[in-house]
Amino acid sequence: MAVAAYMRIAEDLRGKINSHEIKPGEQLPSELELRSQYSASRNTVLDAVKLLRDEGLVETRPGQGWFARIRIVPFDNAIDWADHVAIAEARARGRSPRSTPPTVTRQPAPPEVADRLRVPAGTEMILRRQEWLLDEIPWKLQAVWCQKSYSDAGGHRLLMAEDIAEGLGAYLQHTLGLGPASTACYLLPRKPTSEEISFFGFTDESDIPCVIELIRTVSVQRDDESQPLYVAIGVYAADRNRFVG
Repeated sequence: MAVAAYMRIAEDLRGKINSHEIKPGEQLPSELELRSQYSASRNTVLDAVKLLRDEGLVETRPGQGWFARIRIVPFDNAIDWADHVAIAEARARGRSPRSTPPTVTRQPAPPEVADRLRVPAGTEMILRRQEWLLDEIPWKLQAVWCQKSYSDAGGHRLLMAEDIAEGLGAYLQHTLGLGPASTACYLLPRKPTSEEISFFGFTDESDIPCVIELIRTVSVQRDDESQPLYVAIGVYAADRNRFVG
């Protein structure tokens, strides 16, 4: 028995979505593009998309088009995990984490960062920003603030646009001969900014989930006293992250 044309189209698109050839949150080709691609009528294409919507694989955004739906599987984080620990934990649970290469700039310390690092506001800092994805779904936005003086003292990788696989704290401790580290954490649920709405793919502006801002201040022992080393500010989508411990 011949398979209906709309089912063949749906099967092909389903395969592309499940294999992440069409990534979560990514826009599908337009109706005209699908009609041309599959040599199909308008009704056939619409029936295929309707089938995928019914399966929860596709959503319609009014005025924008069709998008592969983001299917959320929440991830349990510990608030004091360093980045390399979070990556290892995610992989151990069968998830696929990755991050974009960091963008590295020099910026004056804003007052809230300067206060945590115990330096005057405006002190020159190294700012490392990254986007994190889990199973190709936007997971976290991160900004790490570190004093430029640590780079001047020998921590040259701070200024390189590449991951520090062993973790920033471990790298600086080893390179600069610093003592054991400790971490102070602060959690702040809040509404997302426009940049965060775009990154996380929040679509329903009438019911946008909150984000969770996790501020980690990492300190080391130096000259018999605690000295702040860096501040990491992670912004997590609350609908796909939970925190324990």
